[in-house]
Amino acid sequence: MSKVIPIKDEKVIKKIKDFYISNKNYRDLLFFLLAINTGLKLSFLLSLNISDVKEKESIRIVDEEKNINREIFFNEEIKSLIKKICINSRDNEPLFRSKRGFRLERTTAFRNFKRVCKDLMLETDISLQSLRKTFGFHYYQKTKDLLFLQNFFNQPSIAQTIDFIDLDRNLDCNFNLNFVVNF
Repeated sequence: MSKVIPIKDEKVIKKIKDFYISNKNYRDLLFFLLAINTGLKLSFLLSLNISDVKEKESIRIVDEEKNINREIFFNEEIKSLIKKICINSRDNEPLFRSKRGFRLERTTAFRNFKRVCKDLMLETDISLQSLRKTFGFHYYQKTKDLLFLQNFFNQPSIAQTIDFIDLDRNLDCNFNLNFVVNF
């Protein structure tokens, strides 16, 4: 089995977005955009209800066990899609619903995304798990902040974070993995 990789090419991201738009599949487009723009776990995204996002600018993530309390803001495209999806929906309904109105299951989301990748003839190494990695890869490209990503992904080492977001240690990273700060 091959390693799941992030979507590094922004043209591929645009291709996927355009595919969803051309098919008027706003539910899966919102799921895709939330995943690659926020880096939130897929299980968390699938657990969202309409009331969690309706008429909101952001979402707050609180995990007392892991001492996590962060607010993640939505961009304009995501806010617009949320508005579109929330029309005629009750607050207690799942944000991502199946055709029968039930909460979308991870396996269904996985199959749907793999079908899109196949229809677009994308790499077989791209999967639903790629979406969170895509956030990490592009966040790193913009900020070079591996410490934030290590904390965000709750990983024990920078090396694991580098592997997770599929960075080439020789080309992409300009630092020493053995560096330790002592105060």
